[in-house]
Amino acid sequence: MPLRLGRFELPNRLQKNEDTATETYAQFTAEPFEAGYGTTLGNSLRRVLLSSLEGAAITSVKIAGVQHEFSTIDHVVEDITEIVLN
Repeated sequence: MPLRLGRFELPNRLQKNEDTATETYAQFTAEPFEAGYGTTLGNSLRRVLLSSLEGAAITSVKIAGVQHEFSTIDHVVEDITEIVLN
């Protein structure tokens, strides 16, 4: 008998594969999912994992002779906004 939350069917099997599990790796199986719910779950996991990664980012740019981000530079096709975003 499927487990339900309102009209939403919840997965009734969540299992960890003990054969391949280590301190830093584990493989889980959850099933069955409603149509499209696997994509929703995968997207959420991807966002959580990516937000947990440390990294470096440029936080400011200074270009000689440029007053603000909407300025242009002589003989350059792109404006400053496009240069900074790319």
